[in-house]
Order: sequence, then C-alpha cells, then structure tokens
Amino acid sequence: MKKPELVIGHQINGRLIVKYIPTAKNLDWLEWLDTKEVVEFFEELLTLLTHISEGKQEPDTLAIFLSGWRETALINSEPDVLADIAEAERELNAGGGKPWSQIKKEIGL
Repeated sequence: MKKPELVIGHQINGRLIVKYIPTAKNLDWLEWLDTKEVVEFFEELLTLLTHISEGKQEPDTLAIFLSGWRETALINSEPDVLADIAEAERELNAGGGKPWSQIKKEIGL
C-alpha cells in the first residue's frame, strides 16, 4: 500500500499553492474527517504543539488529543452511528428528550 499523503493548500495573491505531505500510516483515520473537521484538527494541533513546546501543556496531552480526534473519525466512518446522532439531534431540537437532572435521578446519581 502506498504511504498516505496529506494535501495542504493555501491561496496567496490569487495563486493556489499545494503541498503534499507524507503521513504515517497510523494517521489514515484522517480520511474520515470532513473538510471542516480537518481544518479544526490542524488548528487545534498547531496550538497544542505550540503550548507543549512552550511548556504550557504536558507532552502526553498530544496522545490524548490524537485519541479523541481518532474516535471522532471512527464515528464518522460508521454511517449508522451518524444517522442515529442526526436523529437524536433532530429530536432534541424539536423539544424531545429528557433533562440531564431527570436522567440522573432516574438512575440514582
């Protein structure tokens, strides 16, 4: 299998500049993020790496960050799960569902 590549592009003075960056195979889950999520992922990644390099955050936060985004990508890869989430959001927006306080009472928290 060919090594995955990340395509990064930006526009300067009407010129589109595109770069192909090889990525590790273990980042192949990035393909399941939509365009908006990819942009958000890299914005947050650059911020986190800056904070780690400045000593404002611990290096192990990077693994936690990547794990969270990987889980998001894996959810995106499951059409049935996405459909269930969309249905639940529609139900909540229509006034359905139960308040968290009521759920906690029902389960004894």
